Amino acid sequence: MAQNRARFEEALERGHSYGWDQRWEDAIREFEKALQEFSNEPAPYAGLGMAFFELKRYEPALDNYKKAARLSQGDIMYLQRVAQLQEQLQRNKEASQTYLAIGEVQLRRRLLNEAVENWNRAVFIDPDALRGHQRLAQVYQKQGMIPAAVREYLAIARILQAQGDADKAMQACRAALQLDSRNADVLTAIELLQQGDSLATHFSEDAGAITLTPSRMTTGLLDDTVLAQDGSSPAQEAQRIAMERLAEVFFGDDEDEDVTTTMKDALIVQALDFQTRGMTNEAISAYEKAIEAGARDMAVRYNLGLLYQDKLRFSDAIAQFEVAVQDPDYRLGSHFALGECYRARGHIERALEHFVTVLRIVDLKTVKRDQADRLIELYENLTQSFRTKGEPERATAFANTLVEFLSHKGWEDKVKEARRRLDTISADQTMILGDVITAGSEHVLESLYLSQEYAKREMYNAAAEEAYRAIQLSPNYLPAHLQLGDLLVLQKRHEAAALKFNTIGDAFRARGDVNGSVLAYERVIEVAPLDLTSRARLIDLLKSMGNFDRALENYLSMGNMYYQLAQVDKARATFQEALNIAQRGSPEKNWRIRLLNQIADIDMQRLDWQRALASYRELRRLSPDDERTAITLIDLYYKVNQPKSALKELSDYMIQLIKGGKSAKVVGILEDMVKQRAHDPNLTNMLARLYIQQKRPQKAIDLLDKLGEAQLEAGNTEQAIATIEIILSLNPPNSASYRQLVSQLRQNV
Repeated sequence: MAQNRARFEEALERGHSYGWDQRWEDAIREFEKALQEFSNEPAPYAGLGMAFFELKRYEPALDNYKKAARLSQGDIMYLQRVAQLQEQLQRNKEASQTYLAIGEVQLRRRLLNEAVENWNRAVFIDPDALRGHQRLAQVYQKQGMIPAAVREYLAIARILQAQGDADKAMQACRAALQLDSRNADVLTAIELLQQGDSLATHFSEDAGAITLTPSRMTTGLLDDTVLAQDGSSPAQEAQRIAMERLAEVFFGDDEDEDVTTTMKDALIVQALDFQTRGMTNEAISAYEKAIEAGARDMAVRYNLGLLYQDKLRFSDAIAQFEVAVQDPDYRLGSHFALGECYRARGHIERALEHFVTVLRIVDLKTVKRDQADRLIELYENLTQSFRTKGEPERATAFANTLVEFLSHKGWEDKVKEARRRLDTISADQTMILGDVITAGSEHVLESLYLSQEYAKREMYNAAAEEAYRAIQLSPNYLPAHLQLGDLLVLQKRHEAAALKFNTIGDAFRARGDVNGSVLAYERVIEVAPLDLTSRARLIDLLKSMGNFDRALENYLSMGNMYYQLAQVDKARATFQEALNIAQRGSPEKNWRIRLLNQIADIDMQRLDWQRALASYRELRRLSPDDERTAITLIDLYYKVNQPKSALKELSDYMIQLIKGGKSAKVVGILEDMVKQRAHDPNLTNMLARLYIQQKRPQKAIDLLDKLGEAQLEAGNTEQAIATIEIILSLNPPNSASYRQLVSQLRQNV
C-alpha cells in the first residue's frame, strides 16, 4: 500500500486529540495507524511513548521513546524521556549513560550549563560513571572551580582503583594535587593508594570526598602526634618513643626469625646500646648497617637523624628526618629537628616552614574541629608572610622565640594557657599561637585582654584606651585593630567602625589572607549595609574562594539595596550578573529561580514585556508546577501579540494539571482567561469543549452565544456563522431560531 502523507497527519492529529482527552487506548490506535503510513518518523513513536507512560506501561513506553530518539537523530527531548523512564525502571546505569549522551549533545550545541546538569545527574544515579566524572573534572578545572574539580578527580581515582588500575588512579590524584597542593583529601587519597588501601572504603559515593573511618582518624592531622608529657621538647619526646620502641627488639621472640632478621635486630640492639652509652660514631655505624640489612622501623631513621645532627652532618640528618616525618609518632619531633637543621645551615625560610608546622600541629590539639580550617589557613598565611616580606631579622627572631617557647620544661602547660587567653581575646575571630609571638610583646595581648574585660563591663572608654595601647605597641598587628573596630560598634560609632573594618579588610587582602579580608568586609556591611563598594569587594573575594552561595546572597542584598535607592537599572544589572554564576551555587537554594523572579518583576513593572517574557519562559522550565509563572507566561504571550504561543502554553499547562490530578483547576483558569479575553474564539471554544466533556452543554451554549453576539457586533459574520453552527451541534432548545439566524446571515454574506 502506498504511503499517504495526509492519512499520516490526520492519524497523528487524532492521536494527539485523544491524548488531550486522556483516551489513551484510542490515542495508541491512531498513532499505530500513523506508523502504518510512515514507520520512519519519530512523532508517532513519541506519541506511543506518552500514551504507554500514562497507562503506566513503562517498558513499551521506553521502547517507543528510544525509537523516537533514534529516528530523530538524538533529539534531546526524547532522550530525556528515555533517561527518565530508565530511572523509573531502576536501570540506573543505562539512565546514567543516556544522561551522559544528552550532555554530549548539549556540549556540541554550546549549552555548557545544561550539559553539566546532565553529567551531574549521570554521576548522581551512577557514582561509578567514569566518563561523567571525567567530563565534570574538565569543565570545573577550566572554569576555575577548584574544589569541585578536585572532588571529581578523587571520584575518578576511586573508580580507577576499583577497576584495578592503580597507576591511573594515582595520575588522577596527581592532577587534583596540581590544582590544590594542600588539599587534605587528596594527600590522604595518595597515602591510601601508596599503602594499597581501598579508596572506596574512605570515600562517600555521592561526593567523592574522603571520609576517614574511626580506625584512621587517629592518624589524621588533629591526632597525629603524642604531645610531650615530661616537659621535654618535641624532638626529645619523639626520641624517648623511638628508644622505647627499639628496646622492644631486645625482648622480642625470635624463635621463628630467619638469619637476616636476626642480624638486623642484633645491629639495632647494638646501635641502641652505643647510643645510650654516648658512643655516637659507633651508634651511627650500627644504625646504617641495620638499614642496609633491611630495617624499616621509623624509630631507626629518627634516631639516626638525631645522631647525624649531633655530629653536625645536617644534610644526612635532614634526609633521615624527611623519612621519619611520615610516621605520626615522629611527625612533630621530625619537623622540629628539620627546623633546627635548616636554621643551622642558614636556610631560615625553610626552617620557619617546619617550625610553623610544629606550632600548627600543637595548636590544632587545642581548638575545636570547626576552627581547624581557619587555623590552618592562618598558619599558611604566617609562613607565606616570612617568604614574601624579606625580613631576615624578623624571621630569625620569630624562630628563636618559637624554639625557646617549645624547648623549656612545661611548654605544654604554656600552650594550654596561651590558647585560653587567645580564646578570651579573640571573641568571634580565630587566633593562633603564632599571635603570641607575632604580637611582638606580651603587653600587646595583655592590653587586648584588658580591653575585652572592660568592654564586658560596658566601660568602653577604658576598653578603647587599652586597644589603642596595643596598636601603639604593635601597629601592624591586625587583631588589635579588629578589637578597636568592635568597640566602635559597641559605642554606636558606625561610620568610624565601617572605615576601620574597611582598612583592616584591605590590609588582610594585601597580605593574601582572603578569609580575613572576607570577615572584615562582612563586618563593614553589618554596620553599614549601604556601603555597596565594600559589598562588591566582598562578592569578588567570595567568588575567588569558590563560596558562591555567600556571594549570591550578597548579590541579592546588593540588588535589593539598589532597588530601594530607586536605582532600578543597577538593581537589574546586579541580579543579571549574579545569574551568570547561579549554577555554581547549591541547587537546593534555587538561586536561578530567585534571581529570575527578581529580574522579571523589574521588567514587569517597567512594562518591558519582551524581556519579562524571556525570564518567564526560563522560570516555566525551572518551576513547571508554579501556577503563577504559568499564567503570567500565557498573559505575556498575549501582550507581545503571540496568541498561538499563548494557546500552546495554555494547552500544555492544562494537560499538566490534568496529569497531576488537578483537573478541578482547569475550568477556573479557563473561565478567568475567557473573562479577560471574551472576544477570543480559541479560548471560548476551548472552554466550551471542556463544558461539553463535563456534560454541561447549556454552559457551553451560553458561552458560545455570547461569543457569537460579540462577533456579529464586530462585523465578523463568517466567524459568527461558524460559532452558531457549533451551538447547533449541541442541540439547543431553540434550534429553529439559530437555524433561521444562520440562514439570514448567509444571505447577507
